[in-house]
Amino acid sequence: MEWMIWLDFSMFLVLLGLFFYVFATSTVTVLHRIYLSLHIVFMSWTFSQFVYQTVTATAFKLFYLSVSYIGLSLLGIGWFAFILFLTGQSYVIRKSRLFILAIPALTSVAAVVINPSGMFLSINERLSPMKQLQHGPLYWIMIVQLILYMVISFTIMFYKLRGENSVRQRTLIKTAITGMFVLVSFAIADLIVNIFLIEEMNRYVPLISVGMALAAVYLVHAIRRNKVLDIIQTVQRDVMNTMSMGIIVLDENDIIIEVNKVIKPILRLRIGDKFNPALLGPQFKGEASRGFTAFFEEQRKRPMDRHEIEIAISYDKYRHIIVQSAPILNNKKTPVGRLLTFQDVTELRLLVEETNNQNEQLQDRNRDLLIMQDELFQANKKLEHMAITDGLTGCFNRRYLLHQLELEVVANIRYGIPFSIFLFDLDHFKSINDKYGHLVGDEVLCGTVDAVRGSLRFTDILARYGGEEFTVYLPHTNREQADQIAELLMESVEQNKINMGNGEMPVSVTISMGVISIEHFEPSDLADPKAFLRELLAQADAALYEAKYNGRNRIVKRKLA
Repeated sequence: MEWMIWLDFSMFLVLLGLFFYVFATSTVTVLHRIYLSLHIVFMSWTFSQFVYQTVTATAFKLFYLSVSYIGLSLLGIGWFAFILFLTGQSYVIRKSRLFILAIPALTSVAAVVINPSGMFLSINERLSPMKQLQHGPLYWIMIVQLILYMVISFTIMFYKLRGENSVRQRTLIKTAITGMFVLVSFAIADLIVNIFLIEEMNRYVPLISVGMALAAVYLVHAIRRNKVLDIIQTVQRDVMNTMSMGIIVLDENDIIIEVNKVIKPILRLRIGDKFNPALLGPQFKGEASRGFTAFFEEQRKRPMDRHEIEIAISYDKYRHIIVQSAPILNNKKTPVGRLLTFQDVTELRLLVEETNNQNEQLQDRNRDLLIMQDELFQANKKLEHMAITDGLTGCFNRRYLLHQLELEVVANIRYGIPFSIFLFDLDHFKSINDKYGHLVGDEVLCGTVDAVRGSLRFTDILARYGGEEFTVYLPHTNREQADQIAELLMESVEQNKINMGNGEMPVSVTISMGVISIEHFEPSDLADPKAFLRELLAQADAALYEAKYNGRNRIVKRKLA
């Protein structure tokens, strides 16, 4: 039944492999893994040494001794790697350098496994029990490589200790030096007692096993006290607690595994409880409760999607909270949990609201400015209209007429466009003022202007030239057309009846008119347009006086040569 022993050992290897797999694939630091590897070396040595002393078959003894020495051969490189990571020089261990650094240790492992002709280890049963275990030259090569790793490790640690200013880093280095000193001291004692003085002692004393146990106990105690291996978790927890947003971490079964301190005053949650969204809704009121319930209902329907909602709650003051939900996925994109974040955006919302209020106020001011601008524009239009019109009759005044005629005459001369000018005044207007008064005289003026305006075209310009005298400019009008319009205008004025009121009979007036038409131009007229215009008005005025001299209520027509 010797194969049963091999079955037990195979199961031990399976369990040991599972142990390595769990810690190699779990979320732990490299420093975790290196220390656990050292711990496994300690375990393999003590376990194998125990089994070696309990079995009787030479082949089994030799096998278990080989297993223990394989672990011992890897102790040096393992401790060296642990020191490099502990002192912050992990950059030394790269894939290209790792093999070179591990060559001495791998050589010792190869020597233990191959054990050519018993040059590493052999058992001679013909000798006395204390002399049966024979160590060959390859064994001493293993001792040399272990000493080499230990010397280099001590050198690195003392060098870093001398130049290190960080209190925490100095504490870690001192811890490693003490643990290594304990292990080396017992290893040297074991070598002396169990190799050189074995015959005098006449018994095997497991000093190196005791040294490994004491070193491991000391390291574990120091690690727990100084939280060497908990630094990542501590930093993660500190980072979570210093964040301004609330964080809830759930596992795949909705069990709460982490809650930072920001969210604790808002939501009554405990680590280890099952997260129940239905219990959170009632903690809020009104629209916030309904929004919260709908948010988690949507999350339940689509667990692989990211969700977000903004709710307004009343907690110590009015707050706006953005709640986000995102799945936590592993390497295979399988959900292993969920992350809930609660971000307070009250200040942002208040800022947006204040900005909107200011924008509304600015729009109101702009609207008032636009109204004022429109009123100013209308006032300017009214002033402009008042500046160019006669205040009594509403037709254009003399200044506007002369300015417009200067522009029009130049264009008409340049392009040979015919035009005409009427100059007329009311007959016997002074007698109307004397008989009825100036107010009635003003009514007669306004009524006459209305009658004249009704006989003119849209493009014609009617202006009060002075007193009861008026001028009409008719653009694009030859003599024949001007004569027709003049006759129509005379008839309209004569037929116009102006009501006096107070039972008085309506009054009608006549006008005398001078008409001048310009159909042909000379280039020399452009030399002095103002002089040409003065000549035109003088001709029209002369025709008007001729009409008044010949009995009034008539038209005198002239054509400028």
